[in-house]
Amino acid sequence: MSDAARGPRSRPFTLVVCGSCEAAATGQVMDGLRRAVRACPHGVMVSTGCLEKVLHCRRDHGLHAAVQPRGVGRRPTGAVARLGPLLTEADAEVVGEWPRAGMPDDGTLPDRLRAAPAPRQVAHLN
Repeated sequence: MSDAARGPRSRPFTLVVCGSCEAAATGQVMDGLRRAVRACPHGVMVSTGCLEKVLHCRRDHGLHAAVQPRGVGRRPTGAVARLGPLLTEADAEVVGEWPRAGMPDDGTLPDRLRAAPAPRQVAHLN
């Protein structure tokens, strides 16, 4: 089934959420993400440990996540986007809507919700 047949608000994606972040413990943001994923017939949310290897995050500064568009057969169809910090339910709603719309690069997702990648390990030079 094509994206056009499914509609613009039901594009498949996988959302990986850090379950170690302090914000995850409050549940407010996590619940907002769950509602958004449930609204997409092919949306998948995975809660995992700290994502510090792919994100430059700090546990006490909001929830962090990564999202990737995929086909109905679960094959990735685009690049991973790093998200965070997500601080409010409104942030969760914006993040939930963005992948369902196909992760457009049209300003729909505010820059403040895009997380920086993890810093690379640099070898020490003598």
